[in-house]
Amino acid sequence: MKTILTGDIGGTNARFVLFQDGVYQSETFRAIPVGEYTELADAIDEYLRQINCSDIEQASFSFASTHEYQDNMELTNSDLTVSVSGLVERFGLKRARVVNDFTAAAVGVLSLPDECLSVINEGKPETYGPKAVIGPGTGLGVSGLIYTGEYWLPLQSQGGHVSMAAQTPRELQIYAELEKKYGHVSAERYLSGIGTVDVYRAICAVDSREAVFDRAEQISSAAIDNRCDASSEAMQMFCKWLGVIAGNLAVTLGATGGIYIAGGIVPRLGEYFLNSSFKRWLFHKGRFEEFVEDMPVSLVKSGEPALYGTYTCLQKHYDLFGYTASR
Repeated sequence: MKTILTGDIGGTNARFVLFQDGVYQSETFRAIPVGEYTELADAIDEYLRQINCSDIEQASFSFASTHEYQDNMELTNSDLTVSVSGLVERFGLKRARVVNDFTAAAVGVLSLPDECLSVINEGKPETYGPKAVIGPGTGLGVSGLIYTGEYWLPLQSQGGHVSMAAQTPRELQIYAELEKKYGHVSAERYLSGIGTVDVYRAICAVDSREAVFDRAEQISSAAIDNRCDASSEAMQMFCKWLGVIAGNLAVTLGATGGIYIAGGIVPRLGEYFLNSSFKRWLFHKGRFEEFVEDMPVSLVKSGEPALYGTYTCLQKHYDLFGYTASR
């Protein structure tokens, strides 16, 4: 039986699961907090210890990096380092591969059962039209899928780092606070867990009020319960700008095959997100409003698309992505 280890390595947790003969082994799924580790290999060791497994043949991992995927890498939103050839040697693997996390998530969306998706807009899908995938989590992942005639080709994108703007005087004040801190203000500075905290603090700074929350979950909870004006404004901006950036991606790709909202944040917002201004700003594209309105929009509400996609990226026609080391 061929056993393959797959991992989706985020800024907070590393999610691991085994595939055996191509089948996702749900009982082997674990989420390992990565804050205490400096090397991915040590987190893998802990995972294998927890599931009592020592016999894996191949491995594939997805994560965000600011650099081209190569043998020795650092992650964008984590202090973890990765040596792909080191993983092969340490765990006796025949092959190990690393790919971009949202390249994997885009590929994995295609493997999710219908019950893992929630329809936000039915639209008029084109069977082989391009698909857009965007997901706020620890960072902001962006990708897309183009059909080649044989398989879906994912785009290796760093679209989470496109430049943000402001549309109102109030937004310009908040933008200015973020610019003082970061210089370049990217979409990820708004649309991520870290970004939610930064936007909330910027609002508090502009209004000369004390910032009492330091975690995104606290801010979103306070907004949902309508017990903090600054939190409510931060989350309203989050929903608006996710619509704007997702709409930008959709018209850029011509995503007539669908728009998928993934990542860890949006599913936890529940009805708050569905009742927000997200759709209004997604469709707010002037002469191309009807074009976007015809695109189906789905929320990835459960499942682990990056893990499915990370496994799928071991197939030969994805060899051009990421970096592979073998014995």
